[in-house]
Amino acid sequence: MSSIMEAAWVIARRDFIASVYTRSFIFFMLTPLLVVGFSILIGFVSARSDMEDIPVVAVIADSETANALDQARAHLTSLTSERAFPLLRRIDAADNVGAQARILLADEDAGLSGVFSGTLERPVLSGPERIDEFVGERMTLLVEQAQRSAALATASPDFRPAAIQRDITGEAVGNLREIRTGVARFGQFIIFFFTLLLATMLLSNLIEEKSNKVIEVLAAAVPLDAIFLGKLMAMLAVSLVGIALWGGVFALTAAFSLQLLPEGVELPAISPAVGWGVYAILLPIYYTMNYMLLGSLFLGIGAQANSVREVQTLNMPVTFLQMGVFVLAMLVVGNKGGILPMIAYIFPFTSPLAMIAEAGQSPALWPHLLAIAWQALWVFLIIRISAGMFRRTVLKSGGELRIMPRLSLGRRRG
Repeated sequence: MSSIMEAAWVIARRDFIASVYTRSFIFFMLTPLLVVGFSILIGFVSARSDMEDIPVVAVIADSETANALDQARAHLTSLTSERAFPLLRRIDAADNVGAQARILLADEDAGLSGVFSGTLERPVLSGPERIDEFVGERMTLLVEQAQRSAALATASPDFRPAAIQRDITGEAVGNLREIRTGVARFGQFIIFFFTLLLATMLLSNLIEEKSNKVIEVLAAAVPLDAIFLGKLMAMLAVSLVGIALWGGVFALTAAFSLQLLPEGVELPAISPAVGWGVYAILLPIYYTMNYMLLGSLFLGIGAQANSVREVQTLNMPVTFLQMGVFVLAMLVVGNKGGILPMIAYIFPFTSPLAMIAEAGQSPALWPHLLAIAWQALWVFLIIRISAGMFRRTVLKSGGELRIMPRLSLGRRRG
């Protein structure tokens, strides 16, 4: 075993240096940052477009009615969002309000979705029949709010809403469960995203060695298990370097963004069930196990390919495989029983994602020790199977496919 680890370390160091000390690695490191930057830019542009797409309703009414509608909209949007209610645009009334409403609705430059006219006692909303799907319902709420405010003001001019007296307590179970569910989903997404981004490269890891016959030289010098393990360790180290770089950029950006927050703004208290200290240890461990499990499988699958074209053909089914694993692991979040969550805990390829979700929801630590040992066992088994299949199908060296190494219980006599 020590000789296999030493040979794996040599292979890992060779592949790590060959991957990191290249110009292409710099572009590889910049690619996710550019993707995130473009995503933020697209989100900003989409938000501006969404604000411009808010329906606009013209208000042809006296100043008292228009002011009441404006106040009702301001009150309701403060409780919901700006997009929850249409914008109101005041228009001076003409002699024939009905004809004026039809002309306004047909005006391309105005871009109106409806026209409100009349008073709060006799409101009129002009527009097509489908206006009731959004604009009509929201305008009904605005009118009702304005009517309610006017009625309260008439009944009691000195009426003021009573302020709610707060009784500050500890954390509520419902709120705490919601926060921990969010932490569980976030941990799953982080592991899934980086594994999806980085582990698929292992499909083509052996193509170059197979094409230039280097793999035969390596197989003659060191055990195949050491070659597979070394390549897996090298690509894991490369991925950790990338994550460290991207994490540093994210931390600097977050620290700078926190400085821009106005004074007095408090961030919500978010904490996983096991605490941030233990969670910060479990997150990289489960990422490593998830990468090793899927990476060893992809390395074994890619080792059977004979060309780059075959590897490219395998990319799509491999991606869907990872998405299926992610969906199955998501069933753990918020579920305390059932056969599917139990399968997600036991199935080796979903176990890391399921257990990081468990760390966010449950404070128990002993299941993680069992899960890590279980996942490490499967990494060993998959590497053994992949190396054995490569020996039989590619190198054509024959021999029986042994999952467990043969143990020598005594000295062989001559």
